[in-house]
Amino acid sequence: MTDETQSPAPRSGGRLDPLQILFWFSVAVGLGAAGVALTAGQAVGQAGAVLLILLAAAGLVLFFWMSRGAGRRVGAFPERGAIAANSLLGGRDEFAFVSALDEAALITDAHLSPLRANHGYLEIAEAAGILGESDRPPMMSRLFGADPMLSAPMFRLSKAAQLGQTRREELPATAAITGKHARYEACVGPIPGGHVLWRLRELGAAEQGEGADDGRQLFLDDSPVGFFAAKADGQLIYMNRSLRAVLGLGDDPQLLRVKDMIKEDASRLIRRDRRGFGPSRAKVTLKGIDGQETQASVLSFVPMDDIDGAVRGLVFFSDAESPEGTVAARSVDTSSADGVFAQAPFGVAVLDGIDPGSAAVLDSNASLMEMTQGRSTPSAAFVDLFDASEGPAALAHRLRQAMNDPIEIQLATAPPTAVHVQLARGADGRALAYITNVSQQRELETRLAQSEKMREIGELAAGVAHDFNNLLTVVMQTCSYLLRRHPVGDADYPMLKEISDHATTAKELSEMLRAYARQQTFAREVFDVGDFLGSKQELIRRVMGAAVQTEIRHGRDLPYVKVDKTQLERVIVNLATNARDAMTPKGSPIARDGKLMIRTSVIEATAARAMGHTPMEDGKYVMIEVEDTGGGIKPEHAAKIFRPYHSTKEAGKGTGLGLATSYGIIKQSGGYIFFTSKVGVGTTFRIFLPEYTPTQEELDEIAAKERALIAPQPKDVSGRGKILFVEDLVPVRRATVRNLKECGYEVEEAGDGQEALDIMSAKPGAFDIIISDVSMPIMTGPEMLQEADPAMIGNAKVLFLSGYAPESFSDMLENYPVHYMSKPVTMEQLVGRVKELLAAA
Repeated sequence: MTDETQSPAPRSGGRLDPLQILFWFSVAVGLGAAGVALTAGQAVGQAGAVLLILLAAAGLVLFFWMSRGAGRRVGAFPERGAIAANSLLGGRDEFAFVSALDEAALITDAHLSPLRANHGYLEIAEAAGILGESDRPPMMSRLFGADPMLSAPMFRLSKAAQLGQTRREELPATAAITGKHARYEACVGPIPGGHVLWRLRELGAAEQGEGADDGRQLFLDDSPVGFFAAKADGQLIYMNRSLRAVLGLGDDPQLLRVKDMIKEDASRLIRRDRRGFGPSRAKVTLKGIDGQETQASVLSFVPMDDIDGAVRGLVFFSDAESPEGTVAARSVDTSSADGVFAQAPFGVAVLDGIDPGSAAVLDSNASLMEMTQGRSTPSAAFVDLFDASEGPAALAHRLRQAMNDPIEIQLATAPPTAVHVQLARGADGRALAYITNVSQQRELETRLAQSEKMREIGELAAGVAHDFNNLLTVVMQTCSYLLRRHPVGDADYPMLKEISDHATTAKELSEMLRAYARQQTFAREVFDVGDFLGSKQELIRRVMGAAVQTEIRHGRDLPYVKVDKTQLERVIVNLATNARDAMTPKGSPIARDGKLMIRTSVIEATAARAMGHTPMEDGKYVMIEVEDTGGGIKPEHAAKIFRPYHSTKEAGKGTGLGLATSYGIIKQSGGYIFFTSKVGVGTTFRIFLPEYTPTQEELDEIAAKERALIAPQPKDVSGRGKILFVEDLVPVRRATVRNLKECGYEVEEAGDGQEALDIMSAKPGAFDIIISDVSMPIMTGPEMLQEADPAMIGNAKVLFLSGYAPESFSDMLENYPVHYMSKPVTMEQLVGRVKELLAAA
């Protein structure tokens, strides 16, 4: 085979052709002419000067044209080594022998610039896809550029070539050339003339099978000791026959990981000891594919050169096979976190010294690895496991205190984890660290403290509301009395009306505080939610305004519920008010182009949980959905939406108690309230009230109330009857009694429950109605009722008034024929209720 067939004709970038010679000859002639023009001067005249300028301009154009890359394309600037390469084509080819080699060959100069390659080498370069458009053959390192595992041997070959040495390398199997794994042998060596010869040949199957590697593989396969190799991520890349037999795998096992073959923490076997302390030993339980377990000991290590990044493991199937019994001894050795602590639910670490401020981790169990998010690896500094926001010195001091007593500290995790750390001295002088995760305990303690604080705030709010309501009762009763004496048209009427209106506002705020504190006294009634919402439809429309479309859809077969109608009305009106404000554009006084949808349905707790409302007890519920098309609730406000005084409304709009009040009312009613929201779409609040099965008496009472709605209500406040009024606060008693007498009733007063008992004992059955406060000194209203004989009470109706009543009072309302009104009350409200009770007698 000739040289021409071995090496294709070089392109213009790699030789000096006649065109190049002609070009440079023309340039030389032009420069010579310019020199003559300069030296001759007057002899050449004006034509010479013009010629000189033209030559200079043409030279500049050619220079810039050549320097911009065109010169290289046409051959004006040959590549490095092109002269030496062209000398081989000019009849002085002293390296023609490379064409006769039966292996790929490349010749470079001493600086490793490629000069010549034979046909075999060019075929390999073309198969690797790196031949390109250049006439120059690529360097051998570029053939394997796609495989980083061959970078090291290529570097060693290049180093030997630069030093004029001979070197041979058997390259690891690679798929960089043809896409299929193959092994190559590369050689490099100097040749006369200061050049370097590179050779490359593919190793055949016979050569690979007869090599030392195959001998080593046969030894490993036939060894009675198990052997495996695994990548850093745990993927197994080799397993010998003995280990496959124990696991029940065939000759060609499927792709497995270390965790698939052992029962314990797999990370202990494949993580690396960066400090170079040597192999790691551990007792493991092998898991066969048939479910059978085998006890074994594993000695895992990383080779010194670490050329493939794989961890090797020797598996001893009995303690007798373990070298020097080290594996058996590790179960009680304090230099390891294995043994009884391997599966402990708390973290254990073995340190390489007694000072935790400067010691490193020798070993750690699986719990600590998980707790520290993989940071407690061997050779890691112990202090690096913890939060050092207070400074390294303070952290080291804190850890040293753990030698005497347990300390609480935070791990440097994301988010930080609260742990207890206790240090002990091992038998060999090393420190043992015991680390317990207490983050959940701290979270529970924080929640408990928050709950206790909120309970105390609730009790304080309820107590303040009680006293405040008594004061408001005096104000409202006195104001009602004065308004009767100064009707519309009187000069004092506007001021008295303003006082009355502000007192009513103060009453609403007080009720919100009690509802948030869940300290309201509920007069629960049995009713149908659909009928209830239907009766409130006009009220809701007035709240929303004419610009908002309001629609109420009732579900079928709604069960009865037993809650306080007044409190539920407050919740619905509050949610409607919030919906209206959410649909009101900024700067506009009214809502525009919005829609409020109220839906009722019956739902099981399982279906509610499927909607994401998980903390619900089993049972059937009536669900009330209040959906708006407002701007939605932003995520940063979602977690605080039911907190008191948290408001997203503009300053001066809203108290921040509305949703907190609604939450308290629904929770106190035994129900649940949740919401879902999407910014820019709207918000849906869902109220879940538990189903109630009424008794026959309750059904009869419901029917009676429905019939009573047809009867006309009394319009005047005057009436007749004898009333016993029991109240410990003199101002409240005086103002209320004055108004009752003004309306025509005979009223007798008592300052506490005991005094009232004495009056009833002296005049048994003399009263038509008994009105009493709940919370009083000496004897409360409920205690008075329980102490009185039926003959003392007679046919009198009992009406309790209170600004705050204990939770147990709600049970009395359900078990005794008594009635209740929440302070403060106006004269009209009180007298209207009195007439209602007397009319029903």
